[in-house]
Amino acid sequence: DKPPKGSSPGNYPERWAGTEDPMFPKDKDGNLVFRDVPLSDTWKALAQEKKAGKVRSIGVSNFSAQEIKDMTKDGAEMPAVNQVEAHVFWNQKELCQEMKELGVAVVAYSPLGNSGFHGEKSGITSDLV
Repeated sequence: DKPPKGSSPGNYPERWAGTEDPMFPKDKDGNLVFRDVPLSDTWKALAQEKKAGKVRSIGVSNFSAQEIKDMTKDGAEMPAVNQVEAHVFWNQKELCQEMKELGVAVVAYSPLGNSGFHGEKSGITSDLV
């Protein structure tokens, strides 16, 4: 009874008490070791990979304008995209405007609606469409 390989610590029941994924370091007693790494440091590392030609662009998902500003306040490059849930029932108009002002493209996931959240409605059958 183990978590799926690669599961992050917060996504499985406590009874599993960890993962076998080597990407999650453990101490001598087998406990997961966590590090507090500022988001800005992680972002700078991604930007270095882009500069090295390993990736063409870097982006974020579900970030507010303030989170992006905080992450890039030290002169780090802006994300190319911010992927957010956006559809006819939740158009994210304010966020889209803020992203436009920052020069960050918005990519919608669930663009036809989120039936899990909106019940039987979907963008395909909605009168709004």
